Amino acid sequence: MTEYDVIQNDSEFDAYEFNAQVIQNQIHKAGSSLYAVSKSKYDQKAKLIEEAKDMTTKEKLEALDQNYDRHAQEVWQGVIIFGAMSLGVVGLATGGPAIVKNVQRLIA
Repeated sequence: MTEYDVIQNDSEFDAYEFNAQVIQNQIHKAGSSLYAVSKSKYDQKAKLIEEAKDMTTKEKLEALDQNYDRHAQEVWQGVIIFGAMSLGVVGLATGGPAIVKNVQRLIA
């Protein structure tokens, strides 16, 4: 007769936590990507402004200030948007009734 060994897994698998972690990782990747794109645009514009021959020093400084302000605005927009998305994901993963209800409204 054959003996079978039973292997029991004592760790619990929480699908909600796993899915929330996967979504948070994707949100983080998207946020990092947006920051990298914004930084790249900022660097390219700064280089073009610095190399411009038809601008006065004052115009260059003003253009660089506007460029930096735009970059800072893009970064803060990303922080706010992805922060809100992360909170929403965590709320859905934990089953927060208010968040689930609002998401259901949004989908409907």
